[in-house]
Amino acid sequence: MSLSEEVIPKKASKDAAGASDAPTPAEGTKKLSNKELKELKKREKAAKRSAKKQESGISIEQQQQQAQAKREKKQQQREQQLQHQKEQQRKQEERRKKVKQNLKKNTLFGHLETTAERRATILAVTGAISSSKASRITAAGLMLPAVTSALTGSQIPINSSLHTSSGASTATSGANTTNGGSGDAKNDISKGLASMSLESEEFSVVPGVGSVIPNVIEQSFDSPQLVSSVKELLLNKEFIHPAVSLLTSRIANYMIVGSIPRCIAMLEAFQTVIRDYQTPSGTTLSRNLTSYLSHQIDILKKARPLSVTMGNAIRWLKQEISLIDPCTPDKEAKRDLCEKIAQFAREKIELADQLIIGSASDHVENNSTIVTYGSSKVLTDLLLHNAVDLQKKFKVIVVDSRPLFEGRKMADVLRSHGVDVTYALITSLDGILNMSVDYVFLGAHSILSNGFLYSRVGTAMLAMSAKRRNIPVLVCCESLKFSQRVQLDSVTFNELADPEDLTTIDSRNLVDRNNVRGTLLKQFLKERKEEKQKMALENKANNKSTNGASSTRADSHSLDDDKAGRNILDGWQNIPSLNIVNILYDLTPPEYIKKIITEFGALPPSSVPVILREYKSSA
Repeated sequence: MSLSEEVIPKKASKDAAGASDAPTPAEGTKKLSNKELKELKKREKAAKRSAKKQESGISIEQQQQQAQAKREKKQQQREQQLQHQKEQQRKQEERRKKVKQNLKKNTLFGHLETTAERRATILAVTGAISSSKASRITAAGLMLPAVTSALTGSQIPINSSLHTSSGASTATSGANTTNGGSGDAKNDISKGLASMSLESEEFSVVPGVGSVIPNVIEQSFDSPQLVSSVKELLLNKEFIHPAVSLLTSRIANYMIVGSIPRCIAMLEAFQTVIRDYQTPSGTTLSRNLTSYLSHQIDILKKARPLSVTMGNAIRWLKQEISLIDPCTPDKEAKRDLCEKIAQFAREKIELADQLIIGSASDHVENNSTIVTYGSSKVLTDLLLHNAVDLQKKFKVIVVDSRPLFEGRKMADVLRSHGVDVTYALITSLDGILNMSVDYVFLGAHSILSNGFLYSRVGTAMLAMSAKRRNIPVLVCCESLKFSQRVQLDSVTFNELADPEDLTTIDSRNLVDRNNVRGTLLKQFLKERKEEKQKMALENKANNKSTNGASSTRADSHSLDDDKAGRNILDGWQNIPSLNIVNILYDLTPPEYIKKIITEFGALPPSSVPVILREYKSSA
């Protein structure tokens, strides 16, 4: 027997012997299957490797130990990989929980877009607009401006506030690496740097979008519909006009409140957009301007949902653009459009308000008491006209509510013109209506096709309470606010404001407000502070035991003070059983409304579809 035959392991030799003793096809026996042949070849290769190792001086025991070590190493690698996957899953689950806490929604209004989602979208878009124009897309994703500077060797200014020192260090290393490299090396490094920047913890990229956004903003995107809308906005961010961006910010921050003021501001911004518009080559103004305005409208929708007035004005404007003759020069067409927008605002808003004021003034009598709710431009003009121009003497009770307190502005304007004004919150509504009230005048956000009044939340309660006391409820509303939509509740369609507006209630804030003179409360806080300082000085003068006891008492007092000054709604996002809903509008049924005063005259709510039909046919 040869040496090679002696070193073959017993198992391998047995397998080989079994294979040699196996009957061949020529003997009429059954053929081996493919699986059995593969297994046989595998054993033969293992036997050959083992024989070679034995020839080099490695014994069978050592081979078994090496094989066992390899198996243990592979098992350890698998365990590490599984542990890493579990850790990643745990982090993702924690991130999802944080996102759910940040985007906590009430089940009743879960279908509505929250203020947090709208603000996240605006932050993403404005961040992309303000970022450096030098950012470019590579095969691996988005190239950061700093990385682009390093690869090209030129200094590119970085205007984005999202840039950090990590990106700068990456860019510096990229510059040092690429100074002596070839073009292919630069491409490879650019891909690597871009992928590194995309995989970092501080930044991430919406796939397919040329914009870097913080993870905090990206995590706010819960629904696929929201992500797709943000992608669309980011891809078309170059088309957004600066005037529209400014208007979006002002509307989102509630600097412009009310359907009519928002509509007027939008039309003024559109005039600026049309003046600055340049028709691309190969198309006409009547075809391209509509799509260009659509980009402006998309970003406006993210500030707040468009009011019915804004929607009607947009439909009218698009119709006017479609009627422009393609042969008309762009300069003349833009001038005509701006003039038509001004005429539209003058006819549908200013002249309509004058007609409404003339018709509603018949209901404002001397020595009467009128109740209004919130703030309305047409109601303010109506009361000022009767008080200043017609010299009527009457009393106005302005009912207001949190969190916008719109009625304060209206009360201040009326008071400055000599009107007898009483300001009260809606919580005291029962006592107000028990007074000798003659009329309740209400403004409107919209009048729906079925006669329902869609207005600031609390309007329905006021109208219902007035109806029970047989107080006439009159609604002053332009026909521009009439909507074809039919709605039976305020849940299907509404607007959610920031829940934090309802949680910021603090006695310290009340003291610091300019319009509240909390003299006694200020004096109490001052004396309390002096007493604490006096106790602290006495504690220092006493011995340790006395100091320890007094400090314990002082700590208990401080804990009681902290509990007393703590807002009970703080941290409501982390409480599963607590939801805060800040809805802006509600629906008032038509049976609570006596008449609606428009530029077409006073009419019952049931006549709204007639006005809508006539308005649509005239348009």
